[in-house]
Amino acid sequence: HIFRSRKEFSYWFSNPMNSMIEGTSNRNEDLLARLHGIIRPFVLRRLKKDVETQMPGKFEHIVSCNLSRRQMFLYEEFMARSSTRMALQK
Repeated sequence: HIFRSRKEFSYWFSNPMNSMIEGTSNRNEDLLARLHGIIRPFVLRRLKKDVETQMPGKFEHIVSCNLSRRQMFLYEEFMARSSTRMALQK
């Protein structure tokens, strides 16, 4: 184990970090570098280009359904706006 307890972790990192955030102490680059070095192996960061070949294909299903009265009212009101008509003509 890297730390024997949460209390030990707080002693080394949480308490000093809180002081930096609150502005009661200056930024400690050595402390930040040490923390990053410890947690880096546990952080998984992957780029989309590296992962997308492993993902299954995307499927699109179109399901038509009727609008409720309220939805129809809102849709018609939106379509009646001149700004909507102008945007659709572009």
